[in-house]
Amino acid sequence: MIPTQFSRYNLSMQHSLEQVRQLAYDLPEDQRLLLADSLLESVNDQAGAADVQLAAAWDEEIARRVAEIKAGTAATCSLEDLTSDLRSIVDR
Repeated sequence: MIPTQFSRYNLSMQHSLEQVRQLAYDLPEDQRLLLADSLLESVNDQAGAADVQLAAAWDEEIARRVAEIKAGTAATCSLEDLTSDLRSIVDR
């Protein structure tokens, strides 16, 4: 639970994007650069977390497919059949 003093502070500090942008423009250049770096880092951190999740999901999928191949339950085809199928798709 957020203490009352902080929730009042947050309510009074709500700004539109344009207001925040203008406040940032009013900062000295070195502080604007620090702010820009911090904002980019926060976006990159979120993108990095998504990349980690995506890589983990692919690792699971690859492990599942390898297990199916080893168990003999996966549908497979020869390289010649695959090449022939791909050529027929490309030649359409």
